[in-house]
Parts: sequence; C-alpha cells; structure tokens
Amino acid sequence: MLSDNLSDIFSEDCLNEIAKETGFVKRSSTITGANFLELLLSNSALGTSLSLEDLASRFESAFGKQISKQGLDERFNENTVLFLKKVLKQLIEKELSMALPGNKEPQFKSCRLRDSTRFGLPNEFKSVYKGHGGATKSESMISIQYEFDLLSGNHIDLQLTSGCRNDQKDTLESITNIREGELLIRDLGYVTSGYIREVVDAKAFFLNRLPSQMSIYDQKGKKIKFDTLFNKLKKNGLPYLELPILLGKKAQTPCRLVVSICEDDAVKKRLKKTTKNTQSTGHKVSQETKDRAKLNMYITNAPESKIMAQSIYQIYTLRWQIELIFKVWKSIVKINQVKKVKLHRFESILLAGLIWVLANWRLFQVVDKWLKIDRKNKKSLSIWKFYKFTSHYLSSFINLIKAQISIEEWLSTLLNIANSKLIRDVKKGALSHNQRLEVLFSS
Repeated sequence: MLSDNLSDIFSEDCLNEIAKETGFVKRSSTITGANFLELLLSNSALGTSLSLEDLASRFESAFGKQISKQGLDERFNENTVLFLKKVLKQLIEKELSMALPGNKEPQFKSCRLRDSTRFGLPNEFKSVYKGHGGATKSESMISIQYEFDLLSGNHIDLQLTSGCRNDQKDTLESITNIREGELLIRDLGYVTSGYIREVVDAKAFFLNRLPSQMSIYDQKGKKIKFDTLFNKLKKNGLPYLELPILLGKKAQTPCRLVVSICEDDAVKKRLKKTTKNTQSTGHKVSQETKDRAKLNMYITNAPESKIMAQSIYQIYTLRWQIELIFKVWKSIVKINQVKKVKLHRFESILLAGLIWVLANWRLFQVVDKWLKIDRKNKKSLSIWKFYKFTSHYLSSFINLIKAQISIEEWLSTLLNIANSKLIRDVKKGALSHNQRLEVLFSS
C-alpha cells in the first residue's frame, strides 16, 4: 500500500533514527527529527519568507513546546542538511509498485526523463553554489538535476549542484546507471556523441532532437545536406521523412532520423536567437544553420517496431512533463524565491520543499492511475491542478504520511474532486496525455 510506502519513511521512529545517525539529534531535545521535519513541511509553500520568530511561534503552536528563535537558528546547521538529505534520498530510492492499468505491456522497461532547473541565489552563497557571473550578474546560482520514470512514476535521481555546472557534464557523471531496454528522453543540452555511445552500448534507447553541433551522414558516409531534405519534403508534400543515418563524423553511430518542415513562426524565432548569439561573438549565421532551422529533426536508435516514425514527435512531447514539475517547484513551493539567510537554513528549507513535492508525487501517481483503470477513460490528472489543490491542504498531507488518516479515506475524497476539477486540459485537435502514452505500449 502507498500509505505503508510513505509512512515507513515518515514514521516518527524512522525520522528520529535518521536524526541520530546524521547528528541532527545528539541527546534528548525539544526538537526531534520528526517534529522538525513536520514544521518545515507544514510551511514548505512559504520558502524562506518566514522569519525565525515566525517558525518558532508555529513550532510552539503545533507541538506545545517553546523554543527561542536563537535556538531554532542554531538547529540550521550542517547536520540538519545531512538529516534532510538522507530523508530525501530514502524517498527517491523507495519504489512505488503499482500495476499499470490494462493488459498492455510497455515497449520499454522504463521511459526516463531528465532535465535541470536553475535559479539565482544571494551572492554570499557563491563559494558553494557558483554562478556564471559576467553579463548574467549571477555570482551564485544553484542547479537541480532531476530524473524520473514516466511509466512507473518512480524517482531515479535528484542532485543539487552549482549553477555553472552544465548539462553535458551532468551527462558524463550520471550516465553509468543506464539499463538495457530503457528509453531515455533528454533535452538537447545533454546530448553528446559520448552520451549516444553509452546508451547504445548499454542496449538502451535514446530519443532526442538532433543537436546543432552534430552532422549526419548517409549509410555510405556522405554528409547529408539539410536543404536537400527540405526540398524533398516540400516538393512531395510529405508530412515527414524517415531515413537511416550515421550520426557524427567520428563515431558514425547508426540510427533513424525523422524530419519534418518547421512552421514559419518557429523558424523566425530560431533564427532570431541564433543571430543574436552569433553576433555577440562577431560571426554571421551560416547558410547551413539557416537550412537546419527550417526543419524539425528527431533521432532515435529504437526500431520501427518500438516507435513508429509518425509517433516520434508525440512521444518526444512527453518530455514536457518534467517542465511542468519544475513549474510546480517554482510557482507553488517557491524554491526560487530566496531571501538572504544563512546557507544551512536555505538548504534545509529547499530540501524540505523538495521532500514535500516528491512525496506528493507518489500520491499523484496513485490518483492518476486510478483515473486510467477504465480503458475508455481518456482523462488524466493535471500536475499543476493537483499540486495547487494539495498545497491548500498541508495539514491533511501531514496526517496522511503520519498514517493518522487512511490512504483509502484520502483517495476517496480526492478522486471525487479529481474527476471534476483536477483533470488535465487537452487542446482542441491535440492528442491527450494518455493517448501519447499509448504509443509506448504494444498492442
């Protein structure tokens, strides 16, 4: 049961044991691991906006025990950060075992989405979280790398690093845990020749847009010209074109290319951005770059039996789920709204906010899968609407993870609300989220 899954982690005994292991609690104290985490979770939507006096007052109101703001300030230290990091780690590693609805088997063992979100911090944090500096004027910045499995809903990884650490470096450090049969969908910033080779060597599959720095060749090793592809699509009125290619000048990795003509407005935006970047370095936009901008190009090593060419774009758009998650983190939990506080206090509040959103993600998965039990039901749960709703009922969430109310009781209430108010909107003429997911399953 999900309630067991969460209550195992958030039980008072478990949290207090972790608090002792990490040195957060060294002797009998007014503040325990359990009540400290509950204090932070109960106020997670307020970020660093609460003063120490506010937090101390809320602690007394919740637990009937007094603590001075100076005493509370002292609790935000290195051991506190270790305590919260371990709770977060256990939450990430705890797998949610739920059978997917229907009799279909997925084409892939998992569908892994990975991306990062960044935001600026007070300059006083730059020794730990270094920013880009220069024209951006961000001397301190944090990057959060997050990865989850779209099929099971399980968390795979979450890392807090300096904002100056780019996605390609993250790829090199996070690529070793790829398993055979998985599908990886990542943004362009992660895609390098080395990444492609690692995925292929692991007998896994990638689906990405074609990076601008990568050249493509036909099976005889001749470089493919982008204007040729555009003219062929235009002349024959084709919605898309698929061809086998060799990727990269040196690696020559065989894969499939699916290409279509880009809409005029999108082409203009691409060229405007490219022109601005090249002019800043004193260069001009090449004709090849202009030709490339006219095309939408996707590459994958998954065979036609697993991903049909006409489905590639719909599958790739599933990557936006992780962007919606980041929107929740920033708009509802407000992790990016940081006032000047000491470093350990900022890290503690950030970690507590991430614990709240990842724990709620477990609950989201349960409700969403319940909505999918009826095969004819094309409804799916809106990530944004779900978190917006649950953010107003923090006390109910606390009671749930403490097993003071049953998951069945909680689900019964939320399912009734979900069916009428928390459903994902679908644009007219577009596929629903469930319909896009369907292509990841065999018939």
